[in-house]
Amino acid sequence: MMMSFKPMARVAVIHSGVLAMTAAALLAGCGSAPVTSYYTLTPPPMQQSQLLGTPSQALTQAQALPRAQQHQQPQPQQQQQQSVAPTSSWWIDVLPVGLPESLDQPQIVIRKSDSAVVVLEQARWLAPLSQELRSALSSQLSRQLGTQDVAGLSVPAGREVLRIKVQMRRFEAWPGQQVHLAADWSVAQASDTQRRLSCHTELTQPAGADVGDVVQAQQRLVTSLSDTMAAVLARWPQGACDAR
Repeated sequence: MMMSFKPMARVAVIHSGVLAMTAAALLAGCGSAPVTSYYTLTPPPMQQSQLLGTPSQALTQAQALPRAQQHQQPQPQQQQQQSVAPTSSWWIDVLPVGLPESLDQPQIVIRKSDSAVVVLEQARWLAPLSQELRSALSSQLSRQLGTQDVAGLSVPAGREVLRIKVQMRRFEAWPGQQVHLAADWSVAQASDTQRRLSCHTELTQPAGADVGDVVQAQQRLVTSLSDTMAAVLARWPQGACDAR
């Protein structure tokens, strides 16, 4: 009996063709791998100065100046400003920022609708979001108050420390519409824990459709939050919560 091997040969050819197509698809996929972009809530120093100069700022110009500039010989107009708002006599200690688990993600999370969110795998925070928020608040409060954040440092004797705790309740973004922030925060005097003030702040900013535009709007939110906090800290211990 004669046996034919042609069907086997045909199967081998088809199998080889599938392998070749699979290899080509894998190579094509590797060549078009999406690029991950990283974002931060701390703007460059020059941009911080512009943000701190917005009309929403609750402090006077003298408070917003770095301490090195405030120590220069003031002009008459500057003297009047400094007499109203001298450089802070307090150190600050900005504690780690608390976040809900839903927000504590390395990826940027945006709202798709009232009940749906989207996790952007290729748009991530440069550091954990809680660290991004703490760093941004620390940098801006230090500049606004002309003081230093002594978190993790030995505090020299003779100067009081105000401990600042922020618990973020909402930090949401609707691209092309707005970004929203809701936070509970407290200030306590390190040497006298009975001196404590607890506040709640909610803020909204318009936002563009691009991820970069959304992050810039969130930067403005954090700046507005630091404005509100700085206004209270500058009047400590007489400061009261802002109405916002």
